[in-house]
Amino acid sequence: MSESDAPTHERSRLDELVDDILPGEWERLVKAYPIPALLVAAAGGYLLGRYKGAAVVAALSGVAAEQAARIGSEFLGDNFAGRSRA
Repeated sequence: MSESDAPTHERSRLDELVDDILPGEWERLVKAYPIPALLVAAAGGYLLGRYKGAAVVAALSGVAAEQAARIGSEFLGDNFAGRSRA
C-alpha cells in the first residue's frame, strides 16, 4: 500500500505523532544511518512488546476488528440484512 492509498486524515495523524516523538531531522538521520536506525527501532519494539505487549495486542486487535467490520459493511452494502432474510 502506497502513501497515496492511505486516507489523508489517518496519514496526517501518524505524521504528527512521529514528528512529536522523533527529532525534527529524523528522516535525514534514518537515511544517513540506516542500520543503527533499524537496531534502535527493533530494540524499541522489543521493549514495547516485552513490557506493554498485552496492551498493544489488545489495541491492534480492536483496530483490526473495526477495520474488518467497516470493510465488510462496505463490501456487503447496507441492504445485506434485508436480503439475508428473503
